[in-house]
Amino acid sequence: MDADRAHSRAAGSAAEPAMSVWQRLAQPTLSQRPVLTHARIVAAALRVADTDGLDAVSMRRLATELGVSAMTCYRYVSGKEDIIELMLDKVRAEMLLERPGGTWHEVLRDSALRFRQVVLRHPWMTEVPGRILFAPTPAHLALVEQQFTALDGLGLTMEQMADVAGAVTAYARARTHDEITRARLRAPEGWTSGGEAREANLARLSFLLEAGDYPLYQRYVRQTSPHEDEDARFTFGLDCLLDGIAARLDLPRRAPR
Repeated sequence: MDADRAHSRAAGSAAEPAMSVWQRLAQPTLSQRPVLTHARIVAAALRVADTDGLDAVSMRRLATELGVSAMTCYRYVSGKEDIIELMLDKVRAEMLLERPGGTWHEVLRDSALRFRQVVLRHPWMTEVPGRILFAPTPAHLALVEQQFTALDGLGLTMEQMADVAGAVTAYARARTHDEITRARLRAPEGWTSGGEAREANLARLSFLLEAGDYPLYQRYVRQTSPHEDEDARFTFGLDCLLDGIAARLDLPRRAPR
């Protein structure tokens, strides 16, 4: 058992429920001259994860990156799960729109586009365990508040506001995660694009199409080239979703003059 898991197990065996990292951060610090800060730890963890993936983040690796002992890190966080939660909040803060304005349609569209940009910069986001991903953090609440603010005053119930914001976020998450996953799966094969993957499977595809059982797919293959513009694919689907929401709930796309 490694040090991270041993420390977490020992902490979890206490009779009192463990405080979240946010509760501990709110407590006054005992030391007037801290060796580290949570910001430095998170910055180091982000550098490691962005370069080598989430699995590479460990207390030992962070201690090496920061030039301290692992026990020094434990004075600030209880283990790797605290680190990931702090990293997640930092990345979510990058998703916040600096000056959200305009209609609900514009704010939610910009929010989804920003989500994709940020996750593509931090692809390890697709690997975060559910028990951490679903835990509320300050930046997560701020993101939801920003979306709710854009939808407030349109005559929607809170449940409808949550459903609209959730639908846009779910689309952004699913499409971005799919984009990252496809790139990750192509990499071991040496394929750098969808077109290269298609070329590698051309012989198999031709055999399946020879019988003529899939005439529309055959026409698609003959008349199109692989769609490599991921930006265009993402925005097309996003605009279809937002237009559908506007039509279903009779919401204005533009601000009234």
